[in-house]
Amino acid sequence: MKWKLRDIVLAVIFSVACGAIYMGWDWLDNLVFGTWSPALQGIVNGMWWIASGLVAYIIRRPGAALFAGVASAFFEFAFGSPYGAGALISGLVQGAGAEAGLMMGGWRRYNVWMMMLSGAVGGVGNTLQWLFQYQGIHYTFSTQMGYFVLTVISGALLAGLLAKAVADALYRSGTLNNFAIAKQRRVQGQ
Repeated sequence: MKWKLRDIVLAVIFSVACGAIYMGWDWLDNLVFGTWSPALQGIVNGMWWIASGLVAYIIRRPGAALFAGVASAFFEFAFGSPYGAGALISGLVQGAGAEAGLMMGGWRRYNVWMMMLSGAVGGVGNTLQWLFQYQGIHYTFSTQMGYFVLTVISGALLAGLLAKAVADALYRSGTLNNFAIAKQRRVQGQ
């Protein structure tokens, strides 16, 4: 389960790319989704921790989801995120949540359900940050629950299912033949 140099390089490259995507998502969120009710905004949140699922699914190492969450948030911050240092906190809590989801499977199962669980638990981290840093605690209980439910669903679909679909497409292209995703599939005869 040791990290190889190529794992670190891939994690950083995907974190830079996702940090740039997050930056665009930050501005889109403020311009478009910012006009929605706080609860409804939760449905788009999963995009902010897609790097955690993507990198973890490809390299399949403990710590990959957390590393990618923090690194992608660092690049989002460095690119000038309107959320400032809050982006770094987001990367930490969302990445830790995604990592906790994968830990529940002992970092051995990377099927669709485990990836969706990982993305959903990342949503728990996002919700905790929203409650305390972004003043979500001052909304009604129904708004808080709506935000939580929609954020967890968004995490499962975007940070879990979409991340898996992107990585599977990259695998089919042959670009991931030297990574754990390919090695485990060869062992399983897929």
